[in-house]
Amino acid sequence: MKNRMIVCLCRAKNERDVLRAIEAGAETLTDLQECGIGTDCGGCHNFLRKMLGASESVSAGAFVPMPSPEAWSESVA
Repeated sequence: MKNRMIVCLCRAKNERDVLRAIEAGAETLTDLQECGIGTDCGGCHNFLRKMLGASESVSAGAFVPMPSPEAWSESVA
């Protein structure tokens, strides 16, 4: 199923959860944390920032693909 990649392991949050929070108005990492995403170890913070940045570009009218799982693992390493 689409948007099912786990992004936040500590809280078992997937891409769909993050996108829903962004659609509901989350604009910053702090906003996502208030939604229960990325509040523990911090290993997902770089990927969450990329998702937030991609959503800003999309809302501005530019096409920006979501980061791939490979890009996420590179940012964590």
